[in-house]
Amino acid sequence: MQHDTWFGDPEAPSLGFLHVPDGGARGGVVICPPLGYEQVLGYRGLRLLSQQLEQRGIASLRFDYRGEGDASGETAAPDAGERWIATVTDAVRALRDAGVERIVLAGLAAGGLLAAEAARRIRDSMGVDLEGLVLWDAPLSGHRFLRRQRSLFDLTVGEPATDPERLTLLSLTLHPGAVEWLEGVQLTPLPLDTLALVRRAELTSPAVERFAAELPPGSELHPIDGHAEWIEAASALAVLPAETIGTIVDWVDARLPHDRLAVRPDIQHEATVGYAPDGGAIVERLLRVGPERLFVIETARADAHDDLGGVTVLQPGSAEHRVGPGRFQVIAARALAARGTRAIRFDRRGTGDSTLVRIGEPNLIFAEEWIDDVDALVREVVGDAPTAHVGLCSGAWVAARIADRHPTKLTVLLSPTYFKLHGLPAGGYAELAALDQAGRIPFRDLKARIRKHTPGWLWRIAARLQLFHDPETLLGPATRQPGSVVALMLTPEDTDNFAHHRGPGAVARLRRRGADLRVTDYPFGDHSLFGAQVRSAMLRDVLDLTEQAFPVGVPAGRS
Repeated sequence: MQHDTWFGDPEAPSLGFLHVPDGGARGGVVICPPLGYEQVLGYRGLRLLSQQLEQRGIASLRFDYRGEGDASGETAAPDAGERWIATVTDAVRALRDAGVERIVLAGLAAGGLLAAEAARRIRDSMGVDLEGLVLWDAPLSGHRFLRRQRSLFDLTVGEPATDPERLTLLSLTLHPGAVEWLEGVQLTPLPLDTLALVRRAELTSPAVERFAAELPPGSELHPIDGHAEWIEAASALAVLPAETIGTIVDWVDARLPHDRLAVRPDIQHEATVGYAPDGGAIVERLLRVGPERLFVIETARADAHDDLGGVTVLQPGSAEHRVGPGRFQVIAARALAARGTRAIRFDRRGTGDSTLVRIGEPNLIFAEEWIDDVDALVREVVGDAPTAHVGLCSGAWVAARIADRHPTKLTVLLSPTYFKLHGLPAGGYAELAALDQAGRIPFRDLKARIRKHTPGWLWRIAARLQLFHDPETLLGPATRQPGSVVALMLTPEDTDNFAHHRGPGAVARLRRRGADLRVTDYPFGDHSLFGAQVRSAMLRDVLDLTEQAFPVGVPAGRS
């Protein structure tokens, strides 16, 4: 059974997911996630690892490091490295306090570096003898990790990060102090049974061969295949590494006794994650919602007793979970709560911690099931409160679509790309993305020529028949609601796409009908909001729009 819980220091809690087998546990695994975008891409696979360990009678705890993901703490802290290690220690302590005595540390990618570094300290600080260490595609040093992440950022965003105050990587922002800390971390073998999982292409690397030669007796170095198809693919196309996960489960299983001990976890569904500028506590509550038991995090001021400040639902994008690029959704939720607006972020079916992980499960990007999940969320958690929906990319499509079912005071579309009213079948987007990646979209050039020369009246008829994308068709329901505001925020790439689909003309027609439709064209930034500048600009504008939509804001008696 999975328990959603806060754990660790009450002044700096982390979000964790504790998997407890029926009938007690033979031991437990603390699963150390990667850093940055690899944590986003690897999320569902690590949950599958927990599920399979549970089937073998083994407990596990997945978590976010302090200052990362859904955990409390500021991004880009100078002492981030020590906070990460402290979170691993807190996770080991949480398992021990629950009654799990035999513990293995497992770390994916940079999480392997952190797991090894934490293992060095755990025996001295806690007197705990670990049963083993799993290093899953771990870089051999923090320097190698940073070098690769810098290259990926330059290739993905198109420009290097130049801010001297912080290093911006893909969904990871580092203070110079944290960069220095990582540069000093080396992965060296420990006197501990170790399973090192290494990509087959790297097995003959001299550095890997030296590392393998120094592993203690009882350790294994195991080649892995298909890793890039999971941790380096677009989230919509990721293939879960079932074989590698099975190898880890078998290895851990062989090192734990068969006797089971009762597990009595201290489950905390609510935690204080920060404070508003006026001193008001920001509280987050963990919920399960709707027939699919969707995982939901509700953020609000502890002293808020009504919804006069409105409710903002933050829509996740692509096949990713509720955090957003560079913690965008987490930071936005807490900033909104500080101003008196209740904020909701969640995992739809098949993402993050909603619904069990199944090999080959279809994603629901641009699918009607996503709309159904938001509908259940609004009915059960939001109710009749004045509501805003904010979504990125595919989440923007959902934010616009939900206006068909519920009154919405504010709709914010960040980097929208899809302007058809009807959705795709489950898994349909992944099929289109794979064809696009292979350059095999049928009749693409012919369709482009037809769109270019189609007169406006015929364009709109074709759009209603779902032959063309048309912003007017998608935005119509949201803009027709009395007193509603619809805002589009476009990076240069999205501005070009919007124009390609005749968006400016659609905006003009909707405005003539009385729509309060606002469009912001940012002259910088990338579509996915990996760049810090565009992310900060959009966050500021989202906060300003919600303050205008919900002017009551901070509860009475607060400045």
